[in-house]
Amino acid sequence: MEQLTWSPALSLGIAEMDNAHKALIQELTDIMQVPDHEFAASLQRIVDLLETDFREEEELMEKIGYADLRAHREDHAELLSTLHHVVPKAMSGDYVLPRQVLAMLPQWFLGHLVKMDAALVKALNLAGAQPVEHD
Repeated sequence: MEQLTWSPALSLGIAEMDNAHKALIQELTDIMQVPDHEFAASLQRIVDLLETDFREEEELMEKIGYADLRAHREDHAELLSTLHHVVPKAMSGDYVLPRQVLAMLPQWFLGHLVKMDAALVKALNLAGAQPVEHD
């Protein structure tokens, strides 16, 4: 897996988004080192984390009437669909494909950050929107 580490260059300037991205990077680093018997649970934790993060981002986009909401949502959905297809494999003890998919996540993340999230942050700043608070 391409090693992905948090750096200021990855910061979008919105604390909630940056913190979510830091947590994801840490989870990705951790999961690649877990033994197979812990892998399925770790994979599910990443899926849950992404679902929550994506839902929060999409709520922000809806709140400001973001023009590229559909494309951004589709990018999220494609990744989640792929992950949802490999979770059952990991749960049944087949770790090869799930680990390969996770190995590609850093590249997906960087592309999404540059193409999608950076544009969203500009729109949020122009709209003066604040991230949605969740308990």
